[in-house]
Amino acid sequence: MNAYRLVVSVSDPSELRSLREHLRRVPEVDVSQISGTPGDGELGAWDALQVVAAGGGVLAVAIRTLPAFIRSRRSDITVTVKTADRTVTITGKNIDEAMPIVEKALDAERPGS
Repeated sequence: MNAYRLVVSVSDPSELRSLREHLRRVPEVDVSQISGTPGDGELGAWDALQVVAAGGGVLAVAIRTLPAFIRSRRSDITVTVKTADRTVTITGKNIDEAMPIVEKALDAERPGS
């Protein structure tokens, strides 16, 4: 059975624990904290969350909870979702545009897509 994986990070490192707990509420999703990797020209990176599920549908359910998490924050935060070949940044201002892109990226990772 293939596992579906995403890496999710948040712009405010103090929100990482809250995001981890938020995603762990989704049944059949494993969420673990991993060390972030610096991008080109960056000296360091914050930790991120690896989100793993046995099926792409379960992973999609977890990702669909992100708008509620973002909207519940007192300050503006950015959540970045990385699939194997795509990175999408979600903010309170672009949720409606970003979520379809994330879901399309998840569909592209399903076997036979």
